[in-house]
Amino acid sequence: MQHHILINICAIFGVATAVVIICKFLKIRYIIGYLITGVLLSPNTTEYFADMNEVEVYAEIGIILLLFTVGLEFSFTNLKKIKNYVLIGGTSQVLFTILITGGLISVLMGRPFQESLFWGFLYALSSTAIVVKTLQDDNKIATPHGKFILAILLFQDIMIVPLMLFTPILAGQGDDPLFALGVLLGKLVLMGGIAFLLAKYVIPFFLKTVMKVQSQEVFLIATVFLVTGIALLTEKMGLSLALGAFIAGLIIAETEYNHMAISCFLPFRYVFMSFFFISMGMLLNYEIFITDFGWIVFWFAFALLVKAIAGILAVKVMKLEWKTAIAVGFSIAQIGEFSFVLAQSGLKYDLISANNYQIFLAVSILLMSVTPFIVSNSEKIHPILNKKRTNEQK
Repeated sequence: MQHHILINICAIFGVATAVVIICKFLKIRYIIGYLITGVLLSPNTTEYFADMNEVEVYAEIGIILLLFTVGLEFSFTNLKKIKNYVLIGGTSQVLFTILITGGLISVLMGRPFQESLFWGFLYALSSTAIVVKTLQDDNKIATPHGKFILAILLFQDIMIVPLMLFTPILAGQGDDPLFALGVLLGKLVLMGGIAFLLAKYVIPFFLKTVMKVQSQEVFLIATVFLVTGIALLTEKMGLSLALGAFIAGLIIAETEYNHMAISCFLPFRYVFMSFFFISMGMLLNYEIFITDFGWIVFWFAFALLVKAIAGILAVKVMKLEWKTAIAVGFSIAQIGEFSFVLAQSGLKYDLISANNYQIFLAVSILLMSVTPFIVSNSEKIHPILNKKRTNEQK
């Protein structure tokens, strides 16, 4: 069994290396290469990976590690500088997306309210990894639209927690939804209290003791212990491993050893990201493009337009100019990494069918594939539209 796991990991990263090199040669973003690798190695493509449960474990490990690095780089100092963008802009974007998506699906498709609202949950999140990496590559993080995009993505990363907690309640699990919601909120408050005590007293003392050894290797091992320990604690409380990983990153980021932790884990971030995106590609059944191609095209256009409109409205709530609003709207018009995790939860609670789940994966992968191009050229959209409108007026 151990050899089987090692062989799988070897195959995953071996094929990924080859595919990414080809993508670089063709000037295609590396994220697309990871997704292609996942599709090539999918149990639906080859018999080599016959156990879908094993693939889902790979995906869960990837998202846990990715969430830890997000928490590790979370800075309250930087957050204060864009707090209005985060609180007002982020809230507006999430609410607009949920309401527009849920309303249109309920009215146009005649789907039940709970299912329509859940699709709004899925569409509310955007890809932090792809968008931020593209903005960094293009040196656009400090631009007006770059700052707003970063604020919205930070808010979305926080919102995944309540959205995941609200999903089983939305599915009608339990006799009293209000009581269930109260229990979940109680667990969150309890976990918040535990996190405060850990951050204030336990973990600083623990890391200070570890640092007396003056060994980076020991510090790295101790950090991994903290991450896995806190993640398992949150799972034991009925929350998620991913939430625990995020809290662990957040706690360590607030200690005096945050820079050391970042320097230790940052080189692994792209490995974590690649692991996640490859795993997502592996969950896709390529045959869905043959059986439901029309629906994939429809939902691709639907998601792109709805998310762009919601993003534009969120920026206009802050009374910023149209150029920034359009750049932000189209830059976040894709499905996020954490939407995959949310979709699996919806699949578990019958809020989404197995076939629709595959369509969702296909649409998400297509949107992620075109995202780097859209983000890099988002500032050009307004001048083009403005020029076209001027020509029409003439």
